[in-house]
Amino acid sequence: MSYNELAKKFGYMYELHHRNFNLYFKPTLNPSHEPLVTDSIHWVGHATVVINLNGKIIVTDPVTSMNLGQMKRLVKPSLDLASINIDYILLSHGHMDHMSYSTLFKINKSTIVIAPKNLKISLKILGFKNVILLKNNEIYSDKHLKIKALKANHDGRRYYFGTKVDSNSYIIESNSKKIFFAGDTAYTDLYKNIMADVAVMPVGCYKPDEFQEMHCSPQQSFKMFKMTKSKFMIPIHYKTFILAQDNDDITCDTLKNLNDGSIKIIDIGQTVKL
Repeated sequence: MSYNELAKKFGYMYELHHRNFNLYFKPTLNPSHEPLVTDSIHWVGHATVVINLNGKIIVTDPVTSMNLGQMKRLVKPSLDLASINIDYILLSHGHMDHMSYSTLFKINKSTIVIAPKNLKISLKILGFKNVILLKNNEIYSDKHLKIKALKANHDGRRYYFGTKVDSNSYIIESNSKKIFFAGDTAYTDLYKNIMADVAVMPVGCYKPDEFQEMHCSPQQSFKMFKMTKSKFMIPIHYKTFILAQDNDDITCDTLKNLNDGSIKIIDIGQTVKL
C-alpha cells in the first residue's frame, strides 16, 4: 500500500470515528410505531424489515442492538423482535450490520432461518433448530411460502480474512404477493426482469466511491430496481448507523429527485401496505 493510499484510508477512518463520536452527545431518536398488518412491510431500521404475508411473519437481517461496536444507533428500533411471533428469518450475509448475534440470541429458536451456506456454524452455535442453507437459484418452499435465493454482488465474510463468500438476495412469494429483498449489493444486472410487487433495496454506505465495489449508490439502486420490473421500491440500509461517508440527507434528496412515483420513501417504524 502506497503512502497516499494509507493517508486516504487514515483520513476516512478518522472522519468515520469523529462522526460516530459526536453521536454520543446527542439523544437517539425515536421511530414511528405504525402497527403490523396483514400483507405489509414494516421497516425496523437499517436492513431489518418485518414482512407480513398472509399472516406469516418474515424478518430480514435482524439487527436491533443499540450499537455496532463504537457505532451508535441514530434511531431506536421500532420493534422488539423478541416480543413478536416470527415464522421465518432471512439472512443475506454475516456482516455485523446484517446479522446481530445479540438480536438473534433473543429470538425463538424454532423459527425457520434461511441463510447462505457459510453461516451454518454460527447459527448452530446460536441454537437455531430449523436452518435452511441456500445458494444461488436454490429454493425453499412449504405450504405457506416459496423463497428463492439469488446471488448478491457483495462479499459476505463477517471479518476480512480468509476467502470471499457469497451473499444472498431473496424472492419471497406467497399465493398472491411477491417481494424482492436485495439485502446488500453493489451494482449488478443479476436481478434483471424479476417480477415482484415490491423491491426492498439498499441505498446507503456508498461513499467514498471505493465502497461501490460492495454497495450501491441511490442512483444504482434505482437503476437495479427498474431492471427488476417490480411495481415499487422501498429504500433501506440508511438512516440507522453511520457506516461510511455518505450523508442520509443527501441520500434522501437524491431519492426524491429520482422518484417518478415508484419509490416509497419511508421513515423507520412506518408500515407499507401491499
